[in-house]
Amino acid sequence: MPQLPPFAPTRSLQVVEARLARRTRVKRLVLALGAGAVALLALVPAASHAQAPVVDANPAPATPAAPATAAPAPAPGAMAPTPGVTTPPATSVPPAATVPPATTVPPAATMPPAAEPAPGIAAPATAAPPPTASPMPAPTGTPPAVPAPPPVAAPAQPRPPLTVPPAPPARDAMVQRQAGQVAYICGGVAEDEQVALQSQARKYNMSLLFTQGARGEYLSDVDVKLMRGGREVASFVADGPRCLLKAPSGTYNVRATYQGRTKTMTVSTNSKNAQMRW
Repeated sequence: MPQLPPFAPTRSLQVVEARLARRTRVKRLVLALGAGAVALLALVPAASHAQAPVVDANPAPATPAAPATAAPAPAPGAMAPTPGVTTPPATSVPPAATVPPATTVPPAATMPPAAEPAPGIAAPATAAPPPTASPMPAPTGTPPAVPAPPPVAAPAQPRPPLTVPPAPPARDAMVQRQAGQVAYICGGVAEDEQVALQSQARKYNMSLLFTQGARGEYLSDVDVKLMRGGREVASFVADGPRCLLKAPSGTYNVRATYQGRTKTMTVSTNSKNAQMRW
């Protein structure tokens, strides 16, 4: 069997190895940049919560961001990676735990007053004030202060009820009325009124009856005046054909008018059933 010569690297193999090494360095650089960007993103929220940003009233014009540096292109003439050749593993990204803590915020007393935000820019949210501590309870040995009772107003004196005079009886009600020194009661249209007047006749000392026509029909609404010594003593309207009168003892001149026609009669006390006819 013929003996093979020892293996010697060729020119093409050296080019491939150089290209792989260069790609490995590029990947490591890209991974390092990504880890730095992640760390910056983690620091931005913590810094915004720790200290509110101060907005300048006259913001400077924004400068265009620098374009990101692209990865170096492979040199012309370099060969493509050979199939079957394994790429070395990429370097692991450092964990987020290694990010340095956010800087402490100075107390509010030393912080300069924030400038007013420019138009169109929302003002940053301010933190809520800390809760106020509740007052300490009083010592056990000291009794709590008792508030003074409110002054009690004196009870209002009840007002006396207003005395309302009773309503006058109806004109045709068969009740006793007073005209000067003469008390009288008139009625007798219905049968029950005649019976009531007959039962009260002994309390009065004069009686008058007003009728008309030959049949003696009863009259009402007769204007009656009692005259004594040329002077009027009493005046009333008879609501019925019969009137009972209680007057001082003596003789009276009765003037009764019905529908414009006047009748006169002299009546003395203790005379009953004096009838005046029209």
